[in-house]
Amino acid sequence: MKKLGLVVGCVLVMMGAYGQEKKHAAEGGMLPSLQSCMRTTQQNVGLYTQGQANDVNTIIKDIEVRIDSMPKNKTTADLLLIKHFAPLRHFFLTTTNKTSVAAEFLYTGAPYSFCMYNDTALTLYIWAVKDGDTYNLSKTTEKRIAQLATTNCLLPSLAALDEFKDSEIKYVALSVYYGCKDTREGAPAGGIAPYCLTLVVRLSDVQQYAAGLITDKGLLEKSLTPTLSPSTGSGQAVGEGEVK
Repeated sequence: MKKLGLVVGCVLVMMGAYGQEKKHAAEGGMLPSLQSCMRTTQQNVGLYTQGQANDVNTIIKDIEVRIDSMPKNKTTADLLLIKHFAPLRHFFLTTTNKTSVAAEFLYTGAPYSFCMYNDTALTLYIWAVKDGDTYNLSKTTEKRIAQLATTNCLLPSLAALDEFKDSEIKYVALSVYYGCKDTREGAPAGGIAPYCLTLVVRLSDVQQYAAGLITDKGLLEKSLTPTLSPSTGSGQAVGEGEVK
């Protein structure tokens, strides 16, 4: 566990160097860049403090309604959602059973997106998972809390992506929200600061991880090459990394 903690401190990232936002062409429509989707997630981290969470059955129903109401001329995102609905449904239905905390889901609009990394790599990005624990900064450090959120919530949630077996998706990205209270002297009274951890990794590595062929440490080592800390409620990135 000690070794895992050292790795987590290095690889949990939120991208901060977005450069020029641009859409990426794909057959039948346009997909957003992973970088722009991640920035939106950072800006929405304040959802944690609103105390509202979405039930998994509501998520599934919303997706089903969206699929049923799609127009005849479907976009690329529409076609991808139809194709990957079953494994996406499996993820949301099983995530809460995989984690060791009571995970919930926070989002506006939709809790997922099909996007592009570096113009060429199709990526599934899920940003809705809420860690059921609230951590205390008066008892431990931000780094240690990030390690706990990773072990308790982020990595187990990734294991729920085990039904995605199509090599068309090259990367998966997952963001987990968690909160920290601070009861130290001089800290703001009664406030909970929201944080967001994001991990981007190859789908093939997630498949091996879900099958027990890669350890926690091994999966983290195969993720982004990073320099980042968790994103806080300000929504501002604090570093940058790039996919290997």
